[in-house]
Amino acid sequence: MNEDMLLHSPAARRLYHEHAAGLPIIDYHCHLDPQRLASDEPFENITRLWISPDQYKHRAMRVVGVPEKYITGDATDREKFDRWAATVPLTLGNPLFEWTQLELKRYFDIDELLTPESTDRIWERCNSVRLTPRQLLARSNVELVCTSNLPDEELLPLGPMVMPSLRDAEKVDAARFDEFEKCGCRLSDHGVDDPRQLEPLLPLAREYARRGWVMQLHLGAQRDTSSRLRAIAGPRGGYATIGNTCDIPALCRFLDTLDKEDALPRTILYPLNPADYAAIATLTGSFPGKLQFGPAWWFNDHSLGIRQHLEALASYGLLSTFIGMTTDSRSFLSMSRHEYFRRVLCNFLAGLSEDETLTTAMVRGICHDNAHRWLQP
Repeated sequence: MNEDMLLHSPAARRLYHEHAAGLPIIDYHCHLDPQRLASDEPFENITRLWISPDQYKHRAMRVVGVPEKYITGDATDREKFDRWAATVPLTLGNPLFEWTQLELKRYFDIDELLTPESTDRIWERCNSVRLTPRQLLARSNVELVCTSNLPDEELLPLGPMVMPSLRDAEKVDAARFDEFEKCGCRLSDHGVDDPRQLEPLLPLAREYARRGWVMQLHLGAQRDTSSRLRAIAGPRGGYATIGNTCDIPALCRFLDTLDKEDALPRTILYPLNPADYAAIATLTGSFPGKLQFGPAWWFNDHSLGIRQHLEALASYGLLSTFIGMTTDSRSFLSMSRHEYFRRVLCNFLAGLSEDETLTTAMVRGICHDNAHRWLQP
């Protein structure tokens, strides 16, 4: 890894280093723990901070045959770290390889590759840097993170850097909506894995529109895979896969029903199946000002997936209106994935035009300004 990673031309390097790198981060959908943010205490060790919450790492370790004991089981934190260290060299070609390098460099100033040979040194170095969650966010130049909160969670006073979002709000009453709103909530979040889940969301969507909230719909995950892993790791254990393509007619009926009532909230659509990219990108032009084609999500937030997303939005929609990257992550170190995204973006934009006035404006809009405007009530 070097400072020009993923930047393959002088224009791309100028775009990134002179314009994108210094922009504040708005992470409008993540799963950072609000309790951790409230206590703001350092994690016990690097495994608890870096490996335990990161389902991407868990998946990779399973693929190479690491027993579950050393992933989510009762092995010691040092044993789990050693197993991750042995896995890292095998992730070459996967974004985890580059993310690991970025995370070690940006938060611990470590240039060395994590391997079984370097694990002792890196374990000691990481555990000697006792940064709190808020210090980690500040080191990433985070302006705002939007956590994902279940309706019955305690709403904690977390300050202007943190905004709650309401997740799975099907049984929320008006009083609870008011409580979320008083805490700054301006977003909701729903997983729509089956088109039959859309119609029950109509009353909620009307409420979001009335309040000026943004509705997020995550489309097309296949969560029922391994019953064995579900029993071991819980319902969100990192073992899902990409599901069928989205039911576009059902989605259009849902959006149109709301639009005819003037009750369609601003909506971010996150298709998990790349086969849906063209359809979702064109759909943004069917409901002007109301729809965003959300960023390459979950299994697609690698350089290839990000480029496919950018190409689809540029070709079928308007890339200049895109609200940029979000991590969808539970790890406080994953804010470095914004750097990864910005590098891929700058390399892509440099290939579109030699007019740096145009590409510079797009970089600023996509990396910060568009999301900032979209989150306004």
